[in-house]
Amino acid sequence: MRKSNRSLGHLLTAAVLACLLLGTGLAFGQDEANKGLESFNMAVTAMKSGDTIGAVTGYKAAIAMDPNMSDAYLNLGSIYFAQGSLDEAEANFKKVTELTPNATLGFLNYGKVLTAQKKLDLALAAYQSAQQIEPANMEIEKEIGKLQYKLGKMDDCIASLEKVIKTDTTDGYSYYLMGMAYKKKKDDAKAMESFKTAISRDPNDFESIYNLGNLYLGKSDWANARAQFEKGMQLKPKDYRCANNLALAIEQGNPGKLDMAIAAWEKFLTVAKKNPKATDLVSQAEEHLKQLKEAQAAGQ
Repeated sequence: MRKSNRSLGHLLTAAVLACLLLGTGLAFGQDEANKGLESFNMAVTAMKSGDTIGAVTGYKAAIAMDPNMSDAYLNLGSIYFAQGSLDEAEANFKKVTELTPNATLGFLNYGKVLTAQKKLDLALAAYQSAQQIEPANMEIEKEIGKLQYKLGKMDDCIASLEKVIKTDTTDGYSYYLMGMAYKKKKDDAKAMESFKTAISRDPNDFESIYNLGNLYLGKSDWANARAQFEKGMQLKPKDYRCANNLALAIEQGNPGKLDMAIAAWEKFLTVAKKNPKATDLVSQAEEHLKQLKEAQAAGQ
């Protein structure tokens, strides 16, 4: 992710810890005769000590003895997710939603792993199921908004994010994402307003600064574009995209001042020349810089 969004980005890590605490309380507070309880407790202890292999073995043993032990599936799925075994994580989280359909955590984890697998429609359905259980949970609403954006449902994305910012006007990420959604809708005025608000909430929000600069650039507002890209370069001195657009804004905003244009494009090349992603831009800039220097020499 581009930045911390203060939402459910660390959901699975939190889920593991939460469930371990829950598991400990359940395990030692219930009859030892319960099926799989001893194996579950051993897995919890192993997980707390960092013994992932022992934890996996214990949870599997607990499930073998008690196929309806939802906590074991949840913790096992969390381990698999952390290991990058997404198919196994998906299967375990799906089982949690089947065994405990009124538990928010199961659907949240299921949605998270589906998102990681790019099964976005299914992930959205999982988060919406979680929302039905906790309709006032704005962290879930934000996750829904993020998925709606990825699915190209810009109106739905904006509607979800508007709910989020009504409850937390300090949430810069939601303003940023709303700006991106308005930008996709080609509503530049609302996109700019959203990006400005995001920046006011977080002055180090590079992506909002960069995208606001691009909107100014598209309107030939060279001075404001330059100001945003200069801020961006202070935050990310090696960002070749920002350096390219800054050079463009400087040249276009100062017609006839070849020395300023040459300096700007030379700075871009310093930033971008060794970046394999910038190969085409570097080639174009080198040719353009050659022409600028020829024009400068001819004018002297």
